[in-house]
Amino acid sequence: MKVPRSVAFGPFLALGLFAAQCSREPKRALPLRIGEVASLSGVLAAQGTAVHEGVVYAVSEVNAAGGLGGNPVELITRDDGGRPDEATTAAQDLTTRERVSALVGGYVDSIVGPVAQLAERERVPYVASSSLDQRLTQRGNAWFFRISRLEPFVDATTAVPLELLPAKDVAILFSATPGATQLARLQKERLEAHGVRVSAFESFQTGTPDFIPLLARVSASGARLLLMDGFFADNLVLLRQISGQMSPGFAVVGAFGMEFPALVEQLGPLAEGAIGAIVWEPGMSLPGDLEGSRAYETGFTRELKHSPAPLSMYGYTAARAVLAALEKATRTSVPPERDTVRDALRATDLLLPLERLRFDEHGNPQRYEVGIFQIQNGRHVLLYPREKAAGKMIAPKS
Repeated sequence: MKVPRSVAFGPFLALGLFAAQCSREPKRALPLRIGEVASLSGVLAAQGTAVHEGVVYAVSEVNAAGGLGGNPVELITRDDGGRPDEATTAAQDLTTRERVSALVGGYVDSIVGPVAQLAERERVPYVASSSLDQRLTQRGNAWFFRISRLEPFVDATTAVPLELLPAKDVAILFSATPGATQLARLQKERLEAHGVRVSAFESFQTGTPDFIPLLARVSASGARLLLMDGFFADNLVLLRQISGQMSPGFAVVGAFGMEFPALVEQLGPLAEGAIGAIVWEPGMSLPGDLEGSRAYETGFTRELKHSPAPLSMYGYTAARAVLAALEKATRTSVPPERDTVRDALRATDLLLPLERLRFDEHGNPQRYEVGIFQIQNGRHVLLYPREKAAGKMIAPKS
């Protein structure tokens, strides 16, 4: 029996009509997923929240402009509570269950280190928003990138006793975190190489409620200047207690967290004369991208209803690197392959308010710069680098 052509080719004709119909329908945009591990609670909540807000704004900025190649970006955030074990669990969930294309976030290396190891194991690119531990890039992790590094902090903080406020005897107190510990050791080596005696060298646990015993040892050492390698909450406690423990004329230089506006708000006159490290804040861009800086301040304030904290720029910069890499990688496939995102990160070249961001072969930023400011009349006055200084050092009252 002869089969009618309409019956014999009916299924193929229907399939062809279906394919033609599908080709006329617009392609459905697929979300591009970024995972963030952030310390939104615990002793590092102030820093972690500031970094997180910068990441949030970067994602909202690109989505408001139509996404990447028409695809919206989805940010999936997990709170690690400032605990390494929680950070590892969060990163595992983001990389395996949520299948993110890249990871971002992190403030201290006790958190960043474990996440970097997991990222390498799962073969997912990770851009740490703040990281100093030299070992993390020396190990040769091809999936790890960061926007900060240790050496500029050494240069800037030791410039105070060596150049800005010369001192013969210096004390160093440092958090037991990896980055702060390495910073303290390098500070000590640099100062001693220049003939400055480090008369007290003491470690403490982040979040300590009482610095009086340590300050007593610093006072007994004869040091007139303290390099304080702690964090925001540590600085608050220290500066509250120091007036009753140290004689007039004693100077404090904080490597981390001294730049928070909340420090002046909470301490008032007790913050006067304190010295801190700074990379970016509203109205200041060390690499000179003032136009981008002003645009960030305006957009951030409009979106989040308050002014950006200095650390928010770290989250923004890390997220911008990831977003630029995603945009390039999606030209090949959506969602992009993780190794394509990694390769795009290696070719990063962005002028941002924080820095001109290019990564070296180890994943370190090539042009990261740290400045020094002093709190004068409740305001930050940039003192270093000297060629960019906005004022002069005011010596502590004797």
